[in-house]
Amino acid sequence: MLYLDTSALLKLYILEQGSEAVQARVAAQDLPLPIWEIQEAELTNALRLKVFWKEITPAQADTQIGLFEQRRRQGFYHFPEIVRNNLMNTFRQLSVETPRLGCRTMDLFHVACAVEIGATEFLTFDRRQGSLAAHAGLRVGPGGFA
Repeated sequence: MLYLDTSALLKLYILEQGSEAVQARVAAQDLPLPIWEIQEAELTNALRLKVFWKEITPAQADTQIGLFEQRRRQGFYHFPEIVRNNLMNTFRQLSVETPRLGCRTMDLFHVACAVEIGATEFLTFDRRQGSLAAHAGLRVGPGGFA
């Protein structure tokens, strides 16, 4: 199962360096992408931040947020059950790597979520998060940042 952190998920909505690689990898798999509420919140805010930075217009952000909702309704995404206690236990186990890798809280949560839902592949454009995902036993792409 493929898991996209927010840096990779955003590339499905905004054309950036790496967008083609993410889109190709997503298109090559048959399963709906697992999404959880934190990813949805981060994606929405990332699109709104692009408005703040004047990279896109408010209308463009609204269109992309609407596209996310449409894809969700069409079954491109699914929201797997995540047992919060298990997620926190995995988070705690992964956090021992923070002094070595310099991971942020959300890096840990994304990797912990991927582990908890049984993902085997983790797409990110964040080197530290990629290293953490590799440490957790996930295949890392698209840049192989392990």
